[in-house]
Amino acid sequence: MIVRELERVRELLHLTPEEEKAFKEVVPVYPFSSTLYYLKLAVGSSPVRKMLLPSLKEIDGEVQKGGLDDPLNEEGDKKTPFLTHRYPDRVLIVTTNYCPVLCRYCMRKRNWKKGTFVIPDEEIESALSYIRNNPRIRDVLISGGEPLFLPLEKLERLLTGLKRIETVEVVRIGTRLPVVEPQKVLRRELLEIIEKAEKVWINTHFNHPDEVTAEAREACLALLKAGAPVNNQTVLLKGVNDSVETLEELFRSLQKIKVRPYYLFHCDPVRGVMHFSTPITKGLEIVRELFRRISPLAIPYYAVDGPGGYGKVPMLPQRFKKEGEYYTFESYDGRTFTMADR
Repeated sequence: MIVRELERVRELLHLTPEEEKAFKEVVPVYPFSSTLYYLKLAVGSSPVRKMLLPSLKEIDGEVQKGGLDDPLNEEGDKKTPFLTHRYPDRVLIVTTNYCPVLCRYCMRKRNWKKGTFVIPDEEIESALSYIRNNPRIRDVLISGGEPLFLPLEKLERLLTGLKRIETVEVVRIGTRLPVVEPQKVLRRELLEIIEKAEKVWINTHFNHPDEVTAEAREACLALLKAGAPVNNQTVLLKGVNDSVETLEELFRSLQKIKVRPYYLFHCDPVRGVMHFSTPITKGLEIVRELFRRISPLAIPYYAVDGPGGYGKVPMLPQRFKKEGEYYTFESYDGRTFTMADR
């Protein structure tokens, strides 16, 4: 069930006067939508509540100063109406702007203002043709909106077409469905399509330990059984997960359910999202401390996506320096040691 109305939200959540006001003033600009599952999760989780409910800060001009509708220039790098090509070996296909849950920090918040769109069959063929004609492309990211909410025949058409292109080695589906509506992942028809497509990897999107539920674990396990490796992309969000303790718990929880923490993204400078942004330094400090606490297998790349279309830049805390013919390193527990450059 999808919930959009304030009255329905009130049945589950006791809203503060400010939250009531935000619904009335923000939703006409940036809509609200949630699955019943995720709305119920917000009842007992303040971080989920912050990611889900509208905030007056979204339309505060001073708070949002510096935010852009399309800071990463996805529109400028489009080669077909639904395909963006920036990196030599990778392309992005934005298949829809529909999401069952509209996360308030969404990087494509600009698309909320458009009427609902779904990639037409002829544009699937245009995208496939472009990829066939560019054999350097080996990695295709399918995103949205929520691509796993596409009509299944449309999703199958796209995945089957990519399977048949020999130069395509990896097809990544960016989805938040295991987090916000895990039972929908368990559809037999969907899992069969993913399994038959063979090249599919799943990039899901857990931001807080409260989202790693028994239902989410079942959904991720089903994807793994269908032959799709599952990686996770987290966004660093002020007031939600910007602490070492929270991210340590999240990444440990994901590792337990065999979901590999892949990226920790610095929050993009998107209009309507700036109130979630943290300093880059904060992210580096958190990652430095994580290296002291957990295995590197559970630590994602911390990355900044360059405004204007410069692409992602992975960042690591600087734990070494070169002096003359020697390197000085900082160990996991803060001690230092030196090695010759030979």
